[in-house]
Amino acid sequence: MLKNVSLTIEPGDFVAVIGNNGAGKSTLLNTIAGTLPADAGVLTLAGHDVTKKSVAYRAKWLSRVFQDPKMGTAGELSVAQNLTLAQQHTGSMGLGRYRKASQEVAYRELLQTLNMGLEERLTTQVKYLSGGQRQALSLLMATLSQPDLLLLDEHTAALDPQTSKKVMDLTQKIVETNQLTTMMITHKMSDALTYGNRLVMVQDGQVKLDVRGAAKDHLRQEELMSLFAE
Repeated sequence: MLKNVSLTIEPGDFVAVIGNNGAGKSTLLNTIAGTLPADAGVLTLAGHDVTKKSVAYRAKWLSRVFQDPKMGTAGELSVAQNLTLAQQHTGSMGLGRYRKASQEVAYRELLQTLNMGLEERLTTQVKYLSGGQRQALSLLMATLSQPDLLLLDEHTAALDPQTSKKVMDLTQKIVETNQLTTMMITHKMSDALTYGNRLVMVQDGQVKLDVRGAAKDHLRQEELMSLFAE
């Protein structure tokens, strides 16, 4: 449960949100996404009051990458078909309009930026990709529409440490290149300290800590640990 949370995310912010289990991190993210209704208050997204609006309505302005790599992609469809569906979200095309000859080059160039070999697997069903490849594809798909807000829901939690590091570095690259406003829920204090320009700690449904810039850069893991203990 959230308690009188007042939080403004500025354009271009990359906010890492940490907290104990049950602290309210997921509740905060789900309230923003629309999967949990707010009992009170106002939630504004890209200048629009979305407090009572559906998940589908909010999707005009936000994208989400889930913890489970399977949730952001359609496993029975190919890599190319998944990208086409992501482009459909931007209003540029539908799946039925996919033409291999006209899209393959663009898709290959796009996938090469991931550095995971997916440019050679355009026709592969996504269910046959590794967890890291699938999550990287999910991240790419979520950002194709240049959302006003990107929500990352512990999106590396299901990956091994090496793959997690690769996906996090990729996340930083995509966010910075596209200047995306981002909120990332994470249990990893090291990631919260390493990535992004702002760190928010949620505890007992309230914002206990909100630091950015130089204050965040000078914050150490030991200090965060002591705050968890309070």
